[in-house]
Formats: sequence, C-alpha cells, structure tokens
Amino acid sequence: MEQQAAGAEENAGARRVPAKDPGPSRLLTAVGTLFAVGVLALAGWLVRFPADELRYTSGTSGTPGTFTAAHCHTVGAGKGRQRVCQGPFVPHDGSPTDPAAHITDARVDVGKPAELRRTDGGGYVQPGVLNAGMDLAGIFGILCGASFLLMLPAAGPRRVKVEKGVPLRANPQPWGTLIPLLLGLFVFCGAAAMLSLFGALALGAIGAIFF
Repeated sequence: MEQQAAGAEENAGARRVPAKDPGPSRLLTAVGTLFAVGVLALAGWLVRFPADELRYTSGTSGTPGTFTAAHCHTVGAGKGRQRVCQGPFVPHDGSPTDPAAHITDARVDVGKPAELRRTDGGGYVQPGVLNAGMDLAGIFGILCGASFLLMLPAAGPRRVKVEKGVPLRANPQPWGTLIPLLLGLFVFCGAAAMLSLFGALALGAIGAIFF
C-alpha cells in the first residue's frame, strides 16, 4: 500500500509540470497589434515635422540669405502669442530678393541683419544651435513617447495559468521579449531629448552673452 501511495504521489508530481502556455487570446492580440500599428503611424507622422525643420535649422538645406527686419509686431494673446517680423530677404546665391519676407518667433532685431534659410515651401527658418537642438529634442521626445506607449500592449493582460505546484512566473507575458528592447529605447530617447534640449539652451545662452 505504501508503495502504491508513493507511486501515486510521483504521478501527481509529474502532472504538475507546467503545460504549454496558451498565450493571449486572439482578441487581445488583435487589439494590441492595432494599437501598436496606430502608435507607430502616429509617431511617424509627428516626427516628420521636427525632422523636416531640422534640415533648415542645422543649415544643411534651404537657401541661405540675409534678412533685415523692417518692423516686428505681436499677434495673439496668452500662450498663442507670436512675434512676427517682416522685411527684405537677400539670398546669398544671387536669386531674386524677397522684399516682404516674414518670420515668426525669430531672435531678430529691427534693422539688424540676421541669417535665415528659405525653405522649399517658401517659408523662412532661423538656423542655429538653439533651434536645431529644439528640433532634435522634439524628435527624441516623440520616439520616447512612442516607446512608452508600445510597452503597454507588450506588458498587457495575460492568460494566467493557476495550477497547484506551478509558480505564476511560469506564465510568460505576450510579447514579453520586446519589453527590455522598448524600455532601453525609452530610456535612451528620453535621455537624448533632455540632453538635446538643455544643451541647446545652454549653448544658446552662451552665444547670446558672448557673441
């Protein structure tokens, strides 16, 4: 009898081996996949704006020239307040002068020449370390936010298997292998955004004082 009881206990212990995890339900997988696709699409659309601006603020694209503000005025109120300056823009490449160029929130003084870049769309951007750093911080900030949002479905609900003698850690999370990668991307992009922002502000302040 004792041998039979011992054999029964061994068989019961064998039956406690964790079964293959069934994984998340199809509905959760579909919702998580759609959410991830939406986040990637939104991030790709948003990052285009600072990335396109960075081409001009870094001085790698656009038509360089000298802008002399004839007058500046403020429009709007509160957080929507903007300083608009208007005056002639003389390109360095000899192309036609724009006598009525205008730029918003640029660090220019009336009557004092300043370097601008004419964009492909006909607008004007002020190049420099501060503006380039702000655009770079915007790119990393968007990627940081997207990484955080993508971690939600990766660490989302799971189908928990509860059995006697089977630890809960034996239940793997859906897409769990992506969490370390997304976490690393989140930390890297967040740190890069902060460094770009504070570095640009510091260099901009130094340039305003000594140059």
